[in-house]
Amino acid sequence: MVRATRYFSPIDHDKTIENAKEVLGNYWHHKRLAQRTKIALRSPVMDGMPKSPSYGNKAEDKVISHADELYYVECCESAVDAIEDEDYRTILSESYLIPASKRKTNEALFDLIGVGKTAYQDKKKQALIAFGELCPLVKLERTNGELYAN
Repeated sequence: MVRATRYFSPIDHDKTIENAKEVLGNYWHHKRLAQRTKIALRSPVMDGMPKSPSYGNKAEDKVISHADELYYVECCESAVDAIEDEDYRTILSESYLIPASKRKTNEALFDLIGVGKTAYQDKKKQALIAFGELCPLVKLERTNGELYAN
């Protein structure tokens, strides 16, 4: 079912869905990097020996990288939590944010939400659009190909 507002919307919904899937698909990669970076942060070693000049500040780069990863994870989680429709939140959480080993099967999600396969796929698309509109990491594109100002 396509809503009439979709025809008149300035946002390209197909591109938004694609971009939202990409952002959510990278969620666990960034979450692992955030955890690894937290473990890797440590004080510099001072041994008193002269060093060749190094360019850049590796400790600072690690802190910035860690902050970037935390921002990515927080943006994804906050955007999903901000979605008003509980079914949309459930679909996105179960599909992307919960560890793969603990996720429900699609059939279990159909039963939980109380819909069939086709209605579930429609709800998932709508959930991805809602996520794309809320998450600053998702690029919104206009129907004419221009970037939409968030």
